[in-house]
Amino acid sequence: MLRPKEVCRHLGISYAILREYVKEGYIKPVVLQSRRWRFREEDVEKLMGIVRRKAILYARVSNTKEGDLMNRVRYLEENV
Repeated sequence: MLRPKEVCRHLGISYAILREYVKEGYIKPVVLQSRRWRFREEDVEKLMGIVRRKAILYARVSNTKEGDLMNRVRYLEENV
């Protein structure tokens, strides 16, 4: 079972967004006697298939060759 902080890290979302997902019924927490939430790993994996993390890439080169810039962009797209 995963803590909310771990779920947020896996999904790349904030705790506020995780609360919204629970409220909307996208994922259901297991509520412990202490009233703390835990999440099943299989539920998180299902949600990972739905949630897509967005990334903004920034690339620049120090020379004016366009090929160098395109190589840098391609590298970032493949590895980020």
